[in-house]
Amino acid sequence: MKSKDAKSFIEDFYVPLAQELVNAADVIIQIVNTPKDRRAELSRRVSEIENQADKFLVKVLKKVNKLSTSVEIKDQYLDLANYLDDAIDSLEEASDLTILHNVGDFPQGTNDLVQAVKNLADITLMNLSLIGDEEKIDQYFAQANKIEDDGDRIHRRITALLFNGSYEAMDVLRIVGIINLFEDSLDDMARVARSINSLT
Repeated sequence: MKSKDAKSFIEDFYVPLAQELVNAADVIIQIVNTPKDRRAELSRRVSEIENQADKFLVKVLKKVNKLSTSVEIKDQYLDLANYLDDAIDSLEEASDLTILHNVGDFPQGTNDLVQAVKNLADITLMNLSLIGDEEKIDQYFAQANKIEDDGDRIHRRITALLFNGSYEAMDVLRIVGIINLFEDSLDDMARVARSINSLT
């Protein structure tokens, strides 16, 4: 696929999916910083976003399967779409578990972690359509890796805090899976960056 065609394809089919990722990250920040008795509506909003993203994903996958290109290139485009969708799915699952587990206050550092998620979602959206611009994609790739690394460090600090004995065992069980899902979303977005880098 020519660079111009690839750019148009990404803008038409992948950017809408990335926008839903940004939307989900926005609401996740609100959930983390909102009292638990006001989170249910926000969680429903994330579910709506995830449902819309699934509709976009179906369109992307159908379009990719019709491309006149090599199997290898098709697989790369399929991976890109699935990584974006996986990042959204992780956030939706985290928001749902927050309600189901009746989580109260999140541990110190959680806001930093979800802010990293939001930052990486933002730069993912901004840079998806830069495919073909090697210099800018290299900058995006480096920035995405840095945010992922920062998120990993934040995640480790939160996990250490949860297991230092100051939390009840049930609270740890309620929260740790949600924190892991936030990190999973970061990891999926880092995979998006690697996919874009390989397509450029």
